[in-house]
Amino acid sequence: MASWYRGDTVSAPKDGKERIYIENVDLWKYDREIDTFAQLLVGNVVLRHKDATMYCDSAKLYQEQNRFEGFGAVRIEQGDSLEITCGYIDYNGMNLLARLRESVVMNHGNNHLYTDSLDYDRKTGIGYYFDTGSVTDTLNVLSSTYGTYDTKTKKVVFEEDVVLDNPNFKLYTDQLNYDTESKLADIVSPSRIVGDSGIIYTSRGTYDTDRDLAYLMNRPVMVSGTRWMTGDSLFYDRKAMRAEMYNHIQMKDTAQQVALFGNYAIYHEDIGYGLAKDSAYIVEYSSEDTLYMHAKLMEMLKVDSLCTLFKGKGNARLYRPNAQAVADSIIYNTRDSIMVGYGKPFIWSGKSQVTGDTVSLFIKNGALDYAHIRENAYLSSKVDEKKHYNQMRGREVLAYFSNEQMDSVWTRGNAEVIYYSLNPDSVATEHVKAQCSEIFMQFEKEELSKVKLLGRQVGTVSPVLLIDESQLYYPDFVWFPEGRPTSFLDIFRATPKPGSSAKDQKEEVNTPPNQETEALTPAETTEVTKKEPPK
Repeated sequence: MASWYRGDTVSAPKDGKERIYIENVDLWKYDREIDTFAQLLVGNVVLRHKDATMYCDSAKLYQEQNRFEGFGAVRIEQGDSLEITCGYIDYNGMNLLARLRESVVMNHGNNHLYTDSLDYDRKTGIGYYFDTGSVTDTLNVLSSTYGTYDTKTKKVVFEEDVVLDNPNFKLYTDQLNYDTESKLADIVSPSRIVGDSGIIYTSRGTYDTDRDLAYLMNRPVMVSGTRWMTGDSLFYDRKAMRAEMYNHIQMKDTAQQVALFGNYAIYHEDIGYGLAKDSAYIVEYSSEDTLYMHAKLMEMLKVDSLCTLFKGKGNARLYRPNAQAVADSIIYNTRDSIMVGYGKPFIWSGKSQVTGDTVSLFIKNGALDYAHIRENAYLSSKVDEKKHYNQMRGREVLAYFSNEQMDSVWTRGNAEVIYYSLNPDSVATEHVKAQCSEIFMQFEKEELSKVKLLGRQVGTVSPVLLIDESQLYYPDFVWFPEGRPTSFLDIFRATPKPGSSAKDQKEEVNTPPNQETEALTPAETTEVTKKEPPK
């Protein structure tokens, strides 16, 4: 056995690489029985290589290989900010690679890396762990099966079973690039972000964990209770609980079976408020006859767990196979299934058209139940191709529907009516014009079948051939088929201004004045049951 002590010379490696220097050791010896090629360093071992100082309880120094193994209380100090501790080190001075094992802790400024197996390349400044590890900074804790930490840039790449644990959320993914300085997390694989209010699914984007801001691409999906929303890209401010979405947007409430679409949308998570524009529309699909509504600006407000309000502003247009409508604005209440149109609304069903200052549609079991038209209420239906129209107007109109068709209509308050009696060949023969307090009209297969006049009646009955043009219509009558949506896609068309009325399009004919009578003989006086609206 031979022994060497501190202060003895150790020759440099044969290839000219800088050697490993022994700064301190209690006992320096060589023992062939322990290791034929190693010099044994025991007690308070301090080694230096380039700008790094390494400490351990004992070590094996391989002079020819310019390499050593360190055991017990291993510590590496490099510069002013990097320190690594572990239970074992295998350090190669030729390629500056340190293989660190057993409870490895890398402290780099405010960043700390924990693992049981770390390979640290001093040449590139990169540490790589491969048997689970975690990195903590002043804000987040990140863990994964594999990880790469760059001491020069303080950036980390996490792979497999990645978890980013933030005080406000957790992010789960299989690959994540993270900057410990800026606190930016770059999402590059399918990921799940879980917070108190819901979950975000995404596969690409950036999350600023310091400011709680996210910009996500590749159609991320937000889920909150029964609501979910998606778009081509998403900007999310968690502190403000505000999401901004772009292109091909869907905001859906699966419990209430309604959805909001558009190419730009904003959603406020705290109050359940959403706004969409640019080809915005809603779809109500609780029944087989899906309802579609478009407007320049669509709003959605969650009132409670059972109620959501949808509001369309500007060029509001509604299509359903059994009913269509246009208005300046429309509001839809999902709890009561009530849709209200404002600003000269028009509603069509079959051959009938209704309009007024305000129109409310009541939906029951997914089907249109009745419509309530208030102030300047007007109902009209086309009788034939000769510009003959049944017309009814008053302070309010109640129009009822059955089997997807208009069933009956009540007009109340200064009620007036113009209607036509038909012969068996459905040719208009008599023109009836009347005034009374209330009027009831009943339809069968979209054709007028019964009329009931209530209260004091004043009116005329005249042969159609003797009616003057001025008597065919009320002065404010407008027939507006050009505004009617004809399909789902037609809701996106701009509604023309009403004005191309039937009386403006009528043919020029010369007829004598009508004949007036004191009393009116209705076309049908059969007693009918009065149908009242729900309380």
